Amino acid sequence: MYYEALLKLMKRRIIDMVNGKEKLIVAIDTDNFEKAKEMIDKLEDSVDIFKVGLEQYVATRGKTLDYLKEKGKKVFLDLKFHDIPNTMKSAVKAAVRDNVWLMTIHVSDMEGMRQCAEIAKEEAERLNIEKPLIVGVTVLTSLSNEDLQDIGCSMTAEELVIKRAKLAQKAGIDGVVCSAREVDKIVEICGDDFVTVCPGIRPATAEIGDQKRVVTPSDAIRRGAKYIVVGRPITQAENPKEAAESIVREIENA
Repeated sequence: MYYEALLKLMKRRIIDMVNGKEKLIVAIDTDNFEKAKEMIDKLEDSVDIFKVGLEQYVATRGKTLDYLKEKGKKVFLDLKFHDIPNTMKSAVKAAVRDNVWLMTIHVSDMEGMRQCAEIAKEEAERLNIEKPLIVGVTVLTSLSNEDLQDIGCSMTAEELVIKRAKLAQKAGIDGVVCSAREVDKIVEICGDDFVTVCPGIRPATAEIGDQKRVVTPSDAIRRGAKYIVVGRPITQAENPKEAAESIVREIENA
């Protein structure tokens, strides 16, 4: 019991030393490049990592990604690749050439995920750049247990997330996207080095919106989340910079 308590205290101190900016990812979810650019400019002193999702990437033909790289920011390319292994492999290879920091694929068949992990490593070595992290989407945070039952899944969201996290780790990708409600169990099963990216994060005072499995920033960090993704509570705030800095402080004080 003594050593378990000591280990928890050591982990707590490590978290305390981490700069909150290193754990916060801000989602730029808009179909307008000028609006995205304006938001990035407002947040550039307060945020180091930005998420470019499907809507933003397609609408701007990747211009936002290029702008973020010009600013020296880390890019989380959240396109959630989900296709046959060869197509996913090719998509990952192209994303590596864009020198993104992190990207998403769906947790699917073992062979597809394994090929994605291998090509990312090979292409990064060929280009002499740092290999981007690849994380697998387990269960979208907009889905509830009832939603899963509606599409024929007998597992709860938590059960399915944990099963898919194990598959992702076995296939060799770096981590998963999951709700912070399941992150402590994933860390327990897959270890501290397995990357956990948690969307559906809402400060206590924010509206939930279309998310169903939400957690506050401080609770997510206490549960073991490596990174948290926050969108509208920052980008739609009256003062986005102030909102981002408030969440950074909440992370650091978790």
